[in-house]
Amino acid sequence: MVSGPVVEVSIPPVAYAQVEVDDWLPGLKPYAHQWEADRHAVAALEERTSLCIFLVTPTGSGKTLAAYAPSIRLGEPAIGIYPTNELLADQARALEPHYRRQGSRPVLRVDSDALERWQVELELERHGETLETLLHWGGVVLTNPDILFQVAFGLYPGPRPLAQRLWSVLGGYRLFLFDEFHLYSVKQRAEVAFLVGALHAIKPDLGRVVVFASATPDPDIMAMLRDRLGLPVRLIEAVPAEGPHARCAGQAVTLRVMPAELERWQVLDQLEEALDQLRAFRARYPEARFLFILDSVAAAVAVAQRLRSELGPDEVGEAHGLSSQAMRAEALLRRATVGTSTIEVGVDFKDAFEKDCLVFEARTASSFLQRLGRIGRHEKGRPIPNLAIALVPGYVYEYLAAKLPPGVELGREPLRDLIEEAYRRPEEFGGYLGRYGSVPMAEAMQLVRSMFQPDDLPRIEGRLGDVIRAVTGDSPGKAMCKRRRLAEAGVLAPLLTFRGAGLEAAILDVRGEDPGCPAKRYDLIFLLRRGVFEELDERAYQAELDRLAREHPEWAAELARERRFGRLVQAREDDLLGVWGYFRLTGLLAEPRRVWFEIPEEELAGKRGQVTVLEALEVHTEPAVPLRLLNRTLRRKRVVAWVMDVHPASVRLGRALPPLFAVYELRPLRPGGGAYSQPWCIAFNQNAFFLDSLAWRPGRGDAVIV
Repeated sequence: MVSGPVVEVSIPPVAYAQVEVDDWLPGLKPYAHQWEADRHAVAALEERTSLCIFLVTPTGSGKTLAAYAPSIRLGEPAIGIYPTNELLADQARALEPHYRRQGSRPVLRVDSDALERWQVELELERHGETLETLLHWGGVVLTNPDILFQVAFGLYPGPRPLAQRLWSVLGGYRLFLFDEFHLYSVKQRAEVAFLVGALHAIKPDLGRVVVFASATPDPDIMAMLRDRLGLPVRLIEAVPAEGPHARCAGQAVTLRVMPAELERWQVLDQLEEALDQLRAFRARYPEARFLFILDSVAAAVAVAQRLRSELGPDEVGEAHGLSSQAMRAEALLRRATVGTSTIEVGVDFKDAFEKDCLVFEARTASSFLQRLGRIGRHEKGRPIPNLAIALVPGYVYEYLAAKLPPGVELGREPLRDLIEEAYRRPEEFGGYLGRYGSVPMAEAMQLVRSMFQPDDLPRIEGRLGDVIRAVTGDSPGKAMCKRRRLAEAGVLAPLLTFRGAGLEAAILDVRGEDPGCPAKRYDLIFLLRRGVFEELDERAYQAELDRLAREHPEWAAELARERRFGRLVQAREDDLLGVWGYFRLTGLLAEPRRVWFEIPEEELAGKRGQVTVLEALEVHTEPAVPLRLLNRTLRRKRVVAWVMDVHPASVRLGRALPPLFAVYELRPLRPGGGAYSQPWCIAFNQNAFFLDSLAWRPGRGDAVIV
């Protein structure tokens, strides 16, 4: 571990100029950047022209109201797209009062849970039909990008006319708002660009505004929309100001930066120095409240247990992927909240959720800036200063220690620039766009062209073809050839999803630490590495759900969802939904197990370094745990995967893969049963396509730094 004095930075308060206008939102005076965004959006809507607005302002500076003000003031229907359901719910709560004051219809929240509830109430058979009914609502709909992708690319199950009607309803909206856009991958950004370009190409005179809100700019997507698609693009940034017309939008924060070996982090060992600082802070401010944002559930659980020994069992709450809805809701109210990326963009810590001290891991520049933005967003009810402690890779610490003199004061903008300089930029898989990016677009083009009459069809095909060329460089014909080739190889399905499909397990969490529903789905590999568990068969799992339903009617909705989505994954390679096994989780290990996959050597013949279909996989751990049922599922399942004859660590480091990118160890088995001495690596579904888009040495699989 790198050692040295803590790097400390004083971040002063930041204020932004307000403008005197009479016709904005009742009782509110807009910031200059809010008014600028509003003016341009309203003008484009009234003049019926297209406009893409990139709203790049720090967290807490009013991006949400800037984006929705035209909808609130004009009564313009809008679709808001949020990358996490937690953020979606938080924004629905924040926006509802503004629309209610204007006499508008309520904000409609549409995620998978909401679709389930509405489907029952409306007595409809499919999610697609339910969504069609909700989109006809004509008001403000907040949803996630997965649902938008299903609509835009015609992937909801059902008859073709349903997909056409969904596309038509979507195309009638004139205001789209993409929040936290920096979280999107290259695939997701390209598909959003295609959707925006396609909507404009089909009806350029409708007048459509698309707002991309983010704390960090994305020059690539801006250039794609402006230079390749020819769409008007306007960048609006918040500029700090002073004087009588400026209002504080960010409070003063003391930032301390400490080094941590994040790749091999023994969380409690390396957190001890930070805890010493927290004890000193608590001694000075006994009422202080704390927030921890960590990368892994295991780290979050370990830190929460450590804090309970100091603060008391009722003072600490957990909010992460393994938490039930009830546990997350309670956790935010506790004196100390420990969470993962689940709360990174999903919760505004104010009022009852207010926190004074933040401790966070930061493996990338974007996570550093995003997590730092969770504190100091609002004036607090207690006179306690804001403290943030960042745990960063050693090389980042050394860079900042060399650049920053002791006790330096640095504004948010220069600090952002310095943080972005300090971090190495992880692999962004730029080659994916030219190799596979056009395939989902070909799928969407097939849907859209079926909606037009023969006399309009050549014009629409030509315009959509231009959009595909502009975004990916492929002609429509080439895109269709790629689609056909992937379909024939059996590997198409993962590309026709927004996030891909991970390996999920159905879990009954009986650790006794969660007051909510114990039926959950979570990452299978995490369970194998960290869980103390026993396998269940499907019948036993369903029987447990039945028992819970009888004993806890308040969990009916959650249990119904787990019944629906907790079905065992089917054997076909294009069946991506479902769980890989059922488990009763009784505890978590302090130290992780080693996990690897095994496969007969003959199954890999001719498949190295390409996206392919594999079967006869097994998974094993050390120390060994019984996995008979899981391996029975794995052996029969045909999976879409990418394999290479190098160790996964070599790929991660040599290619600078993003933190937590899922690539696993694979051991080929010789005909006699022995494994190769040199492990291979394997990645599944969309990650397989991302790795395949990188350049590899001909004849060898060695990862090289380029």
